[in-house]
Amino acid sequence: MTSHIYFHLLMVSMPFLTPVIYGHRQNCQYPSRGNDIQWEKLEGKTFYKSMNDGDAISANVACMKVHNFTKVEDGVEATFEKYLFRSPDKPDVVRLHAQKVRRGFYMLDKNTDSAMMRDMEEEDGPINEKAVREYVEVMSADLEFQVTDYENYFIVVRCAEEGRWYVRPFTKRPVPTAEDVLRIWRALYKNGIDQPLFMSHCSDVL
Repeated sequence: MTSHIYFHLLMVSMPFLTPVIYGHRQNCQYPSRGNDIQWEKLEGKTFYKSMNDGDAISANVACMKVHNFTKVEDGVEATFEKYLFRSPDKPDVVRLHAQKVRRGFYMLDKNTDSAMMRDMEEEDGPINEKAVREYVEVMSADLEFQVTDYENYFIVVRCAEEGRWYVRPFTKRPVPTAEDVLRIWRALYKNGIDQPLFMSHCSDVL
């Protein structure tokens, strides 16, 4: 019985863990009403970007830690530590501020946008201008909403103007378990999100 359960989890997890390039569906739509996060429940919690949605910017970032969640008058603040492949021992620390736009939806402020983009260019090669431009446009122009169970995962989701989902799943471990992947898959499915996910490289830098 136990082996059957683990086999089932593995089969559900495989689409997320297999390094196959998928075409992105161009039909994302925000839910009509987002769920308000109770930010106080996230105080003292740390999550790791142990998976990504396979876009070009994610490929340059080995891992991210998010912690120090703090509810403020107009929204929420948190701390991001961004670990790049070329300098894993020198994380870029960013204090994030997101302003609440309406129930369950937030917008990053401009200072946060520019800080998040620092050091994205390649050290020994040309900057991926198209990817960076797309990333900046999405981060600065599109709303985000979050999905969390307050304990195992914290997911940041955006629906870009062209209809593409941008999904940033964080787990409480740098390397997600099969149970973590299943929880995230279920959470995204409940919100109508169909987006392939890939393993990050948190275990390589932390």
